[in-house]
Amino acid sequence: MQRVQPVSSLRAALCATLLLATAAACGGDTSEDAAAGDTGAAMAAAPADTGMAGMDHSKMAGMDRPAARDSNQAFLRMMSDHHEGLIAIADSAEARAQGAATKTDARQLMEKQRREQQEMLAMLGRQYQDSIHPMMMPSNRAMLDSTVRATGATADTTFYRQVVHHHREGVAMSEPMLSHLSGEVRQMADRMIADQRREIEEFERKARSEPPR
Repeated sequence: MQRVQPVSSLRAALCATLLLATAAACGGDTSEDAAAGDTGAAMAAAPADTGMAGMDHSKMAGMDRPAARDSNQAFLRMMSDHHEGLIAIADSAEARAQGAATKTDARQLMEKQRREQQEMLAMLGRQYQDSIHPMMMPSNRAMLDSTVRATGATADTTFYRQVVHHHREGVAMSEPMLSHLSGEVRQMADRMIADQRREIEEFERKARSEPPR
């Protein structure tokens, strides 16, 4: 049986998540480094108590979903949407990358994100009879725009930087919810955070390296 968390115990975490997802779109800064928004500031600015409609990720613009029943369902929805962004970023980068290694990284990352997303969608259906269509978050759309604009040798480094931004955002969104998660969802969250931290270090190194010749 899934452990159901009261709405009040989820407010700060989910409100921070909503701010993270909308920070870039509201800020008006489309530069490469600002595409992910200031995640630290967004976390600090999250109000401690807002109404359900104000903090529930399902109430983001363009979404028409009933409120999540518990923290596990909220996390699975949130990360399914978050993965949608990186799938699009990696797909675009594979076509634009100049280096063979970058193309391989983009394809492998896209495939991994799709596998994880399908796993989360299956869990939503199995545990909650919840069928959603993942939607890209506004901050991820800004990252995708930066990836699409990049040309030539800059396409490779831009891709790696956007992956780093995306992973940092994912970790910042997931960590506040960890104490509310249970069972296989908690195990998945721990695994994804560990993978993202490792890949942040890897892709930061690649972003600093010389563009491919």
